Order: sequence, then C-alpha cells, then structure tokens
Amino acid sequence: MIKILLADDIAETRANIKRLIELEDDLQVIAEAINGQDAIEKAKDIKPDIVLMDINMPDIDGIEATEVISREVAETSIIMMSVQEEQDYLRKAMMVGAREYLIKPFGDDELINTIKQVHELESKRKDYLTTEEVQLEAEHKKVVSVFSSKGGVGKTLLATNLAVHLQQAQGLDTVLVDLDLQFGDVAVMLDLTPRITITDVVNDLQSLSPDNIDDYLLNYENGLHVLASPLRPEEAEVINGNQVQRIIDILKERFDYVIIDTAQSFSDQTLTALDNSNLILLIAMLDLPTIKNVRLCLEVMENLNYPEEKIKLVLNRSSKDVGIKVKDLEDNLNYSVDIHIPSNGEITVDAINQGVPFVTSKPKAKISKHIAKLADLLVDKEEALSKEKEGLLNKITSFLNSSN
Repeated sequence: MIKILLADDIAETRANIKRLIELEDDLQVIAEAINGQDAIEKAKDIKPDIVLMDINMPDIDGIEATEVISREVAETSIIMMSVQEEQDYLRKAMMVGAREYLIKPFGDDELINTIKQVHELESKRKDYLTTEEVQLEAEHKKVVSVFSSKGGVGKTLLATNLAVHLQQAQGLDTVLVDLDLQFGDVAVMLDLTPRITITDVVNDLQSLSPDNIDDYLLNYENGLHVLASPLRPEEAEVINGNQVQRIIDILKERFDYVIIDTAQSFSDQTLTALDNSNLILLIAMLDLPTIKNVRLCLEVMENLNYPEEKIKLVLNRSSKDVGIKVKDLEDNLNYSVDIHIPSNGEITVDAINQGVPFVTSKPKAKISKHIAKLADLLVDKEEALSKEKEGLLNKITSFLNSSN
C-alpha cells in the first residue's frame, strides 16, 4: 500500500483527487493538509510514501514546504501540482526536492501512473543505498588478530594497549577478545575480574545476537569491551572453531574493531580467527628462537594462501643494543618490518603489575606513541576523523544538555 499525504488549500480539489486515488487498491490517502505548514507537520508525524503538494498555498507555499520535507523527512517523495506550466516553476520545484511535476487539470491515468512510477523509483533508490551502506559499513569494520607462535614476546601486552588506544584515542567502538583459551591474561592486564567469559557465550550461542552480546562482555573504564578467556584451562576443550566463527561474526556486526589476542599455536580456534581477520599482527623479536618461529609462521601462512598485505610484521622490544640487526631479521625472513615497538622494560613491567595499560598511564612515552603508529596501520584516516568529529559533537551535546 502506497501511503499518500494530500496537500491542497482547496477542499473541492482535495476531494476530487482523493476520489481518483481511492479507485486504486494499492493507493491510500492517509491524511490531508490545508497549507504548507500543515503539510510539513503531518509529513513529519506520519512519514508518508508520497506527498501530493500544491504549489500555491497560503502561509507557507508548496515550494518552501517541499524544501523542508525533503530535508527533514528524507524517506518521503514529493510530487508537485500546479496550474502553472512555466519552466521557472518546474525548475524551482525540482531544485527543492520534488520528484515530479503535474499540471492541473490532470487525467486519472496520469495521476496514478506518476504516483506509482515515483514510488517505484524511490524504492529502488532506497534498496540501492541500503546495499551500499551495508557494504561500506562492512568495509570499515575490521577483525585484527595479534599472533605469535612463541610465548614471552609481549603479544598480549601489545594487543591490550592497541585495543585501549583504538577505543580511547581513535573513538572507535572496539572489543578485545582473549582467545588464549587456556592461559589468557587480558583481564589481568586490565585489572578486570571476569564475572562472565567466552565459555558462557558458547553455552548461550543459539540465542546470541549483536543486540545482546554486550551482556557477555566486560566493560573497561574507557568504553572498551572485553570478552574474557575461560576461568579454567579445561573449559577450553568445549570451544571449537565453528563456535569461534559465530562469535566473530556477531562481534564484527556489533563493533567497529575486533582485536583478538590469540594463543601461541595453530589450533582450530586460532586458525579460525586468522582466517577471519582482515589483518594479522605477527609479533617478532630480535632473538634466534623467535626469528625461527616467525619464519615458520610465515611459511604456514603462505601455505594457507594468506595474501602478503594481510600480514603486518611487528618488531617488539626493538633496540640497537641487541646483537641481531633489523636488516638481518628482514633478510632472514624475506619480509619487511612494518612497525617497531621500542623496548621500555620499566614502563611495561609497571603496566603489567598495576593492570593499567601504558597508553593510559604514560601516553607521552615513546612506546605509547609507537602503539599509536601501530593503530594507524589498521585505521582508515577518513574513518578515524569521522569518529573523532562524532565523539566531539556528542560531548558538546552532552555539555549543552547538562547546562540546560
């Protein structure tokens, strides 16, 4: 049913047009307006599919009313009606947003066909825009896995600080997933006490959706959400790759960024995370055991047909004091280091022991600035700027509301 608002200041004209429309089963006049102001108020209230708008009305005329409705009730299409056939009137009507222009008196077929054609074209436009918006939104949403096949390289510390930075400095809605299912430390790094974990998510997976996933997440003070690892190592056995896939799909729909701290193995759960990631941050260090493991990781990822641009090599605890040079590492791996995270034992140890990320406690430290550079590898600049502006506007609005 095409819902129509009929706006004309002459009652007899409205009655005649309404009589023609009601001969059609799929058209319905749901309201009438006697002037432009009345048309604006009723359009905002009932949001019709079509407004049949007379151009000459008292108070606010059809041109001005059309401009307001086109701007403030975007889902409504307007067909202008007029006894004037001059091009100037037609041009003005189209400039303010009218979709069609009918010259009075018009015949039954002309009226009905115009209404249906305008509605059909608008429906197609909305479908196209909806598809484009969904695709554009999906492009901006990213899953990033932080991975290493060797422990002790600072993987969890980097994942935690990266997620906190994305949420706090970039204004991106971020969730941090602890997928080290047996010995995850994300909650410890953030001084959080898990009341609910990924085990609960798996148990309730059938009823889980983007609308209720927040009920299963821990909240960090800056707005970051955290999906904690199981409380007991044996609970990891009940979680499989298919369940991880479903969890990622839900989180990806709910959040801008999903940061996954993986386990140090190519397990079914970890491979699922890596497969579903837009980017993989592979953590390396300048010691021979780590370099050997990183080389093996890169070989496995090549065999998995991961494109080279999907993998970002992150050199943690980068220092010139170590005997192995960065060039030696790159030559050995045949892979370039994308970002260097400097060594700073004092800051990182304090951050771990206090459960306070160093990007929060020491935002001006060199290591924190390099986490910001790491975030820049992930974030589209235009997207970040848009989010930053949105956050600023929200703060201003909240301030103004509180002042009132």
